[in-house]
Amino acid sequence: MPNSMLNDLPEDVLMDIFSRLPVKTLLQFKSVCKSWYDIIKDPVFISKHVNRSNHGNNGYLAVTRRDDTFGSTCFISLFSYETFREIYNITIPSKKEHSKAPFRIVGSCNGVLCLNVSKIGDTNFLFNPATNEFKELPKPDYPVNDLGENKILLYVGLGFGHNPETNDYKLVRISFCKKMKESFYSTVDVYSLSTNSWRRKDKIVHGIISGNTFSKGDLNGALHWKGAIEKKKVIHHIIISFNIKDEVHGYIKLPAGIELDNKDWHPFVRNGLPCIVVVSSRRQYEPGFDTSVMNEYGVEETWTKQWSLGPLLAWNLVGCGRNEELLFAASTRMYLYDLQKIKPPHDDILDGDILGSNFVDKIEVVNHIESLVTIEGTKVYVKRRKRSWFRENQFLLFVIFLKIISLTLCLLKIKYPV
Repeated sequence: MPNSMLNDLPEDVLMDIFSRLPVKTLLQFKSVCKSWYDIIKDPVFISKHVNRSNHGNNGYLAVTRRDDTFGSTCFISLFSYETFREIYNITIPSKKEHSKAPFRIVGSCNGVLCLNVSKIGDTNFLFNPATNEFKELPKPDYPVNDLGENKILLYVGLGFGHNPETNDYKLVRISFCKKMKESFYSTVDVYSLSTNSWRRKDKIVHGIISGNTFSKGDLNGALHWKGAIEKKKVIHHIIISFNIKDEVHGYIKLPAGIELDNKDWHPFVRNGLPCIVVVSSRRQYEPGFDTSVMNEYGVEETWTKQWSLGPLLAWNLVGCGRNEELLFAASTRMYLYDLQKIKPPHDDILDGDILGSNFVDKIEVVNHIESLVTIEGTKVYVKRRKRSWFRENQFLLFVIFLKIISLTLCLLKIKYPV
């Protein structure tokens, strides 16, 4: 259809057509004419495009990786929802002092990635890979706590979310602040993109974040972390939540009777419902995973056990696909297990599909879409590389090369003995 005919269409019809197109095409369309430029830059259109993308099947799983095993620069790999194969990867544009830092993904919201390189949560970045916008966030003026460095790392949680009513993006940091009356308390610091500044909430949280963790998904407008509350010298495991809109914290009780002594556990979101996974020892170095789902948000009685899986050659559950796919990690390697292809009871399935290696330690996998959302950042040059079989398997090829050399030397010794 010629451009002149498209221009004769009503603006709402053009918006509907454009909202179905990929970001790359829309960025090219901005140069066609002023009316198209105005439509594509319109915040109403950007929100419409984001909503359609969030409910479509064109998203990705994003995870950070290193260029090689020995700790070179970091980049972001984007995996297809459908095939779970890497589509392409993107270098992270950063200052020299952060170029080799272990970038981790705090979260992804409406096409904006929040990245972190600090264990106390004070060095963070926003990045929209589709528009090449990058923004280094100011550091909070508030101290984490008065404990030593090693203990600080145990009680800091970060989460990234969006308030649709104000169209504001927020980064939340919850960190231990003090012990009072034999119980632990935490403070909440909130960064707002609209003001480009941090605020400390007056009300403290009864409880602490268990471990240096990121919120596993924005659910019901709230972020969620693995937490604990001490009452009368007894530790109670609990999920700590923080509502992005109202900026109030809350708690979700775990399933009644669940045994967590000496076991690792984590909350996660699957199919729009809160879940937990408990890691238990089945065999040495081959843990098992038991999950429960809360069928009605916030209602403790609706927790039901979902499935048990393992033992596996993996250490933790790091992400979920759109159907029955589960992503597990072992050190810097990631595996895919598709429950649709594995019959119950899901045990003794040690071999998963390897999705790749050289991932940043403590793998963080997030659902990601491409969008036109602006973060008021700096336009940067972003290097994109399509999936390379040679790059993915260079370590394997190196091992094969060594074996060929070794075999050749053995044959030479047999043929020409000394």
